Amino acid sequence: MKNGRWHNLLPRPIAFVLSGGAALGAIQVGMLKSLLAAGLMPDLLVGTSVGALNGAVIADHGMIEGTHLLEEVWENLSREMIFPGGRIAQARHLLSTKLSIFPNDNLTELICRTLSVTEFEALHLPFGALATNLLTHHGALFTSGKLHKALLASAAIPGVYPPVEINGVLYVDGALTAHVPLAAAVRMGAASLVVLDTGDTCHHASLPRHVAEMFLITMHTAMRQRVLVEAPAIARQLPVLYLPSPCPISRSVLDFSNSQVLMKQAEETTAVFLENAPPPKPGHMSGAPHFHDDHPVSDLIMEAKAI
Repeated sequence: MKNGRWHNLLPRPIAFVLSGGAALGAIQVGMLKSLLAAGLMPDLLVGTSVGALNGAVIADHGMIEGTHLLEEVWENLSREMIFPGGRIAQARHLLSTKLSIFPNDNLTELICRTLSVTEFEALHLPFGALATNLLTHHGALFTSGKLHKALLASAAIPGVYPPVEINGVLYVDGALTAHVPLAAAVRMGAASLVVLDTGDTCHHASLPRHVAEMFLITMHTAMRQRVLVEAPAIARQLPVLYLPSPCPISRSVLDFSNSQVLMKQAEETTAVFLENAPPPKPGHMSGAPHFHDDHPVSDLIMEAKAI
């Protein structure tokens, strides 16, 4: 199948759905590059955590300029930029705030430097960012108002970054309630979904080195379980094109030194998928969330995939 035909095979509006994934967010840039080459453009975007940050750039700058900008940003990202300070500085911050081990100052600066607008309404494409209400534990979909605060809230990993107050309510990472915000895209009016899921670190090269890394790895693994059940259910409602993530991934979700490799791997994997995958049949997905055959719901996922 010719890549250029995909834009005629999916009903519009097409939503790009971008998952959380911390440093694995570089994978989404490679996916975007192949989607751009295939001529597959979004009508709206919705993202969680790092996926919200990536999605906002596309909604602001457009697919062509936004993808190039994201590639440049990710090539220059470092762990120190996102999770600054040594252990002593982290301990001091935790003692002073009682709620997080890292400040979100650097992340705020990155958002301000990357985006040209400050309000959702000024974006070129409809965009939604997922966060979690800290008191009710319910998900919150932000589609209007202050863009920067919503992005900070969506990426506010509990205990890692401080909660973000919006209209008197504290919010934390949207991945707690929707790591891959499929249902949110449906709420925004999508007729078909293209899912840019970073996948998981399925082959750890080493054990976690500190509490923050242990917490992020275990939380990321736990949050990913929902999509394995939700994706087949959503696919029964509308077409889902679920892009594959590179496998195996051995780097930590905190390791930003591998971004260029991840982008390249994802670009190649996505290009091959778009060239060979069948269009989604009614009630089925084309592609599937990252999983291995020994996962308890692997049969459910296989049944939902397009044949």
